[in-house]
Amino acid sequence: MKKIMLITLTCALLLFACEKDEDKVTYQQGFPPENSPALTDFLQSHILGYGSIFLFEEGDNFTYAIRNMNENENTIKYFQYTSSEFNEYTKRIFSTENYASVLNELFNGKKGLREAISHEEDERLPVVTLEEGNVLSIKTSQNESSFSIPDNLEKEIEGKLLMNIYRTNEEGFILELENENTGERYYFFALHDLSEMDVFQDTELADAAGQEQLVPYYPLLEKINDSLSVIDYQVINTKTNELFITKDDDVFSEDYKYVYINGKTEPIKEGTQKIQKVEDYISGNKEINAEFELNYDEIDKELNLESAGIRLADIAYFNENCIILSLEFAEAITGSAGSTNVIIDLQEDKNNPTYYLVDLGL
Repeated sequence: MKKIMLITLTCALLLFACEKDEDKVTYQQGFPPENSPALTDFLQSHILGYGSIFLFEEGDNFTYAIRNMNENENTIKYFQYTSSEFNEYTKRIFSTENYASVLNELFNGKKGLREAISHEEDERLPVVTLEEGNVLSIKTSQNESSFSIPDNLEKEIEGKLLMNIYRTNEEGFILELENENTGERYYFFALHDLSEMDVFQDTELADAAGQEQLVPYYPLLEKINDSLSVIDYQVINTKTNELFITKDDDVFSEDYKYVYINGKTEPIKEGTQKIQKVEDYISGNKEINAEFELNYDEIDKELNLESAGIRLADIAYFNENCIILSLEFAEAITGSAGSTNVIIDLQEDKNNPTYYLVDLGL
């Protein structure tokens, strides 16, 4: 009997040890040694940055627009690069120890990636000029027209609007226009043949959707799934015409397909971190897509900081398979004991990821 109990106890201890080993957080110092789809997405997002507007990917080609930064820039310029060109450009990040410096150099030196592309080379790229009086002059492969923003809004607009393209595809395109004097933003929608054109202030999009005024333009939106799409940094249900945002403490991923629960709290609370698919989040169910642990004391020990605890912790980047946090640890009395970025690699195991501790300067 004692022998059976001893064997049972031994098996239980071994099982417990295995479970503990599976749950053990794996920390590595430095940048991931090899590229991956998730890392490429991050590098593209960071290096191309706010100054570039991603439009679409087709085969090996990535197409963007250069973001207009002031009202004197009244046309849209497009550029393109291939994945092989981008991988060649960024490969030195995997063979350096000065990660923050190299990442900054890649950000500042990206002009070599910007090979200009025109409407003649891709019919999805409209030719648009913002003329005097905030009148759009538009040319597509199927039609030409002009459109007065003030006349269609039935309001006066002081000064010149800042115009950028927001989205384009085979069906048509969307422009984002901003009044830098008032902070007001507008969205212009057009089908490719210009048979339908409309403009709405951002604050009126929910009402426009509810009145089904946006229905003709749903094919222009970036799709999440069969019923959800992205518009104005929100999610719209194109079946019910409802718009959704996250709760104050939660945050959408870069592609709006996921939500980091309590990802906006400052600092992010340590312990179990939860990621939901956006459709589960909106429906209110408790289905979790990824779940992992965040332990600031362990990170402190890994880096030998001997800090007084976490001071700042927020999200620098968040997408399906890669989350990058910015952490700063406090000194015992005042100031900073040190900082780091944490790359949380969810590609292989969403519930037991690998953590890379590396200073990226983010």
